Amino acid sequence: MQDLTLEVPYGDLDALEATFVANNGEIAGLIITPVGHPLAKPVTAPPAGYLEGVKEIVHAHGAVLIFDEVRTGFRVAMGGAQERYGVTPDVTTIGKAMANGYAISAVVGKREFMQVYEKKAFISSTFFPNSLEMAASMKTLDILEREKVQDVIWERGTRFLDRLGEIVDASGVPVTRSGIPPMPFLTFDKADEHYKKRRAEFYTQCIRRGLFVQPYHHWYICYRHTEEDLARALDVVAESLTYVAEKYPREK
Repeated sequence: MQDLTLEVPYGDLDALEATFVANNGEIAGLIITPVGHPLAKPVTAPPAGYLEGVKEIVHAHGAVLIFDEVRTGFRVAMGGAQERYGVTPDVTTIGKAMANGYAISAVVGKREFMQVYEKKAFISSTFFPNSLEMAASMKTLDILEREKVQDVIWERGTRFLDRLGEIVDASGVPVTRSGIPPMPFLTFDKADEHYKKRRAEFYTQCIRRGLFVQPYHHWYICYRHTEEDLARALDVVAESLTYVAEKYPREK
């Protein structure tokens, strides 16, 4: 299916419009992560008016708007990124965050699109009869609502992201802090030939100090992370960046 898929850069409405025009009548739908998180690149909150513009362009060309909320669903808000940013797609995919990690996923959407599966299309799954994941999801949703989990994550994540920025600025290492409070990230700038070595060394030093974070995938702030956990994580980041700065000083 890859040869039937076109890629458009996140945040660029002109490129999106141009792609639809160049393939007039040939595009069935657009799948987009409402928060931009391309592999190994900075995480980007949707610019003001961007998701609204995406929806307008997609519908103007008779296509279906699909939000991939596998990462943002039940994390940035109970209703996902579409609730937080105020743009409702036609169809949404969500994943195991709805069951606190149990193996479950769902496709939800407007009636006119979901009714296609009544007679015109077939969908099946090996795990359809499983009840454990369903029970876990129902309980997870109860806890998310009762404990206002997303509000807590957003508050702690905001403090974490602010402090992370201060640490990056003080380090002198060519690295970019990005993300939204539930999904922080660090990416290493291509300032010189050593950027890959800096990246590998940083993440190695984090692991050696007891912090496992992904070099190509943004991090998550979880409800179970205490203030002490997050403070320790920031200390490890600071120590690891200091190590990198000394081993691979920025070329002048």
